[in-house]
Amino acid sequence: MFKTYSPLLCLFLFFSCSDDEPTPGCFQEEGRRIVSSVSNINGFIDFREPCGFLIDPEARLDENPTALLFPCNLENEFKSDGLRVKFSGFIYESFEFEDICADFFEITDIEVLADSQ
Repeated sequence: MFKTYSPLLCLFLFFSCSDDEPTPGCFQEEGRRIVSSVSNINGFIDFREPCGFLIDPEARLDENPTALLFPCNLENEFKSDGLRVKFSGFIYESFEFEDICADFFEITDIEVLADSQ
């Protein structure tokens, strides 16, 4: 009887395990890991030379030393300087030897706020 239930028990245990870690979608070629996630933060799209389009959060975020975010996946419809948005996503690590203008960021959700331009 134990032999009959043993494969079923193994299958149950295998599929019931979960990995609660977020799955990164950007910056994997550099081997960066996710250091923080943010949800429903208001901010502005800001174009800065030579960095390009950045997100300037209205609130201070954990694990965000530069106070600006460099999104790897900002869609064209949101590339408008001064656009006010609500966004969620992952902040990635930066390395000590890097001279960066914003923290590496992956957007998981973004929307234009009604009071925007």
